[in-house]
Amino acid sequence: MSPDDLAQGLAQMASTGFELGGHADEVARDVRLMWEHLGAPAGAFEAAAEAVAKLPQRPEVPVADLARRAEMERAFGIQPVEVELAAALSARELLQRMARMRPAPDTR
Repeated sequence: MSPDDLAQGLAQMASTGFELGGHADEVARDVRLMWEHLGAPAGAFEAAAEAVAKLPQRPEVPVADLARRAEMERAFGIQPVEVELAAALSARELLQRMARMRPAPDTR
């Protein structure tokens, strides 16, 4: 797995955790477990925080189509775009905090 793939994966995992209503502690635990599973690479949290900005976004639609789009999203159970954006911001903040924390010593 390339460093870019790892960063994108951790960024997506954190963002999705928040989209699904996860608490910051839960999301951090899950992201840290995945990071450890992948070998605890240095700099991964910093790279993931930057990768949040590169996560796929929904295509823009003309203002005239916004109500129809919202109706379709509700029908399919898709979160409003505002929820996705808030989740991405929360993910970036969490990953930045995790990057500043010193990793726990390896006790294996």
